[in-house]
Amino acid sequence: MSTPILLVVIIGSVLGVALLVFAIARGRGKGAGASGGLCPGCRRAMRPEWPRCMFCGWMPVARLEFVLGPLTGQVIELRDDVTTVGSVVGNSIVLADPAVSRKHAGIRRMDGGYELADLGSTNGIYVNGHRLPKKNLAPGDVIRVGNSECVFRPQ
Repeated sequence: MSTPILLVVIIGSVLGVALLVFAIARGRGKGAGASGGLCPGCRRAMRPEWPRCMFCGWMPVARLEFVLGPLTGQVIELRDDVTTVGSVVGNSIVLADPAVSRKHAGIRRMDGGYELADLGSTNGIYVNGHRLPKKNLAPGDVIRVGNSECVFRPQ
């Protein structure tokens, strides 16, 4: 083998190995591995125990998907620490429904989760068909307030 061909083979091999190492290292940064994955806001590494990104402040936002009632088809994000549901202006979510009290229910973000509580309403709140005064919400819970139903989606 001549020297120029040998030199091309060596350089090609070194570049190939470097490219392979780069591809493997880049692939480990994606997904939710031991490091928790990347922040969707700034794309920096996040630990799984972080409730929000330490760099940009991004945090996952839960949402309510309305499937029955005057807000059918709408999705409302739970961005505030406390979201109130009622029939009068001033609530975070206003439901024009005679079966809904003025201040009917509240959803509070706590310990990385969400808690739904009845705020002393006349007709109560129902989660998955059961009337409850308070409930830590789980993914897919169906919440009924008056004649409206929504599905809780944590992210």
